[in-house]
Amino acid sequence: MFLENKYTKWYFQLIESTKTRKADIEYFEKHHVIPKCLGGSNASENLVRFTAREHFIAHLLLTKMLNGPSKRKMIFALFRMTSGNNKQQRYNLNNRSYELIKQKMR
Repeated sequence: MFLENKYTKWYFQLIESTKTRKADIEYFEKHHVIPKCLGGSNASENLVRFTAREHFIAHLLLTKMLNGPSKRKMIFALFRMTSGNNKQQRYNLNNRSYELIKQKMR
């Protein structure tokens, strides 16, 4: 499913890094290792807990790990993470800004 490239390697390294982390993260977001839109499930082995910054980076990496319709789905998911709706102003965020905003919203 995923392309064999450095982004795929970095993605799975990011996922592995969560397994050695302390469990006392104040704010985290659930992330599907295999996205649901690509056939992933809600099973515990397909879910990881990321900081907001890690979650943003994971979705950015996913856009570089796929081709075709799957890539378009991941681009849309990343877009939704960084955009508002008709009642919200849209911002161009980097991963650190995204994390800061999510922490402040908590």
